[in-house]
Amino acid sequence: MRSAQADERLHNSCKLLLESLQLPICYTWMDDHDEIFTYLLEGIPINPLFNHHSELVGLLKQQVQPLLVPNIHTTPLGESFIVVPLLDDRVMEAIIVIGPTTVISMNNEIINDLLRECHYTATSEWNSYLQRLPLYSTKRLNHIGILVHHLINEIMLDITDIMEKHFRFEPESDSSKLAEIVISDRRESFEFSGVFEIEKQLLRSIKNGDKTAFNQMTLTANYDGPGILSNYNQLRRIKNLGIYSIALAARAAIEGGLYPEIAYTLSDLHIQHIEDLREYSAVVAAIGDALIDFVDRVSNSKRKNFSKSIASCQEYIFNHLYENITLSVLAKKAGLQENYLSQLFKKETGVTITQFIQAEKIEEAKKMLELTQLPVTAIAAKLNFYDQTHFIKIFKKHTDLTPKKYRDKNKFNIVNDDEE
Repeated sequence: MRSAQADERLHNSCKLLLESLQLPICYTWMDDHDEIFTYLLEGIPINPLFNHHSELVGLLKQQVQPLLVPNIHTTPLGESFIVVPLLDDRVMEAIIVIGPTTVISMNNEIINDLLRECHYTATSEWNSYLQRLPLYSTKRLNHIGILVHHLINEIMLDITDIMEKHFRFEPESDSSKLAEIVISDRRESFEFSGVFEIEKQLLRSIKNGDKTAFNQMTLTANYDGPGILSNYNQLRRIKNLGIYSIALAARAAIEGGLYPEIAYTLSDLHIQHIEDLREYSAVVAAIGDALIDFVDRVSNSKRKNFSKSIASCQEYIFNHLYENITLSVLAKKAGLQENYLSQLFKKETGVTITQFIQAEKIEEAKKMLELTQLPVTAIAAKLNFYDQTHFIKIFKKHTDLTPKKYRDKNKFNIVNDDEE
């Protein structure tokens, strides 16, 4: 809650930060008051669009969403600001804004690209301003955010806390549900190659489903810049880097045990999402979100640590859920005798082949109940259950609900454009 004591605390903190960081510092309360308190050093350049630094911060304030951890806000011109919330009972009462800095090594070509993308005319004033922005790594900006957060809130964060919030900063959407729709309908494949040493270390964490190792690698890998992948503008470059990274991540996820159909479909969806974005920072966040998605799915993959024979059987089952899957077909696929395959499957998975097939078919049935209008009889027939009664019995065994009750409880409504 705002008070004279709180104002004094923020004032003293900002003065200390100004002397320590030698960067512009501002703070403002998130109520209806427009007052912005600024702490500047002499000679600090001002964005040519504004007469005073507080005007830029005022515009930034309008764009800030409620925060519980520090966030790096990057403008289309490559300016990076550290935004740190002052919390009161987990509510953002005020913000401290530090910057601008940049994570891009500015030169004339990059500056011209940025200005062209924003439809601004290149001038010596713009060139001087952008080239004089202090160059910081994203890792360093995050550490400054943690330090300031601890100073004003007395809460110590881990840098991975900030990274996950940054990667998932956009409100949760229905994209995961839509992905399941596409996965049920599509069976496509890609082929990717070419992994360099630093990429191998990062992708190994995806392959192993190791989220801790992934977070640590993203801190040490130098992906602060946009990546020189083309001669187009900065947005195109970071998109190209994202497409490249997601393609490699999909391959690593497959090697880690994720079904290829899931990996390739997710890859396609994430790449489509990146292509639709128009802001550099949004693309960076989407890339991180996509990579974390692969890590999580590999971590949860049922095929991880299984032998090649059992993994191939599981993949065949996944690809042929709408068919009558027999033990003889699976034995031929695995290159094993039927009896030995049955024993090995139970030993490695803890369930029989029949139980596994039923479980996979029930998972597919759950998706269809949630995401489609198909009647229960049609779903049972599609998944090759003996009849509707048998389907209902098996479904209830796995979910403790009948298909109808499950659909009523979990139905996902898709709104078509022509219905809005």
